Amino acid sequence: MTGGIDNKATFTVPPQVMSRLVGEETVLLDLASGMYFGLDGVGKRIWDSVSDGQNCEEIAATIASEYDVEPDQALDDVIEFLGSLVDRGLLLAS
Repeated sequence: MTGGIDNKATFTVPPQVMSRLVGEETVLLDLASGMYFGLDGVGKRIWDSVSDGQNCEEIAATIASEYDVEPDQALDDVIEFLGSLVDRGLLLAS
């Protein structure tokens, strides 16, 4: 467990968060706060994997294979990134 998120954790998007693809970027809008965030590259790929229902380990395996990253490093990075989205209220961990 790293950053309070378990390796097998899955995530859901809260009802107040909207996401849209704009060009090559996924834009997230938190309707409650009015804040928006842009994800591209690896961040966009992680968001897409979350939307597909993958857990942290599955997402990390995808990132490791697609971006030529060591699996342990990919898992640490995925957990850190997803933890930051949870902290901002853009995802709920389960």
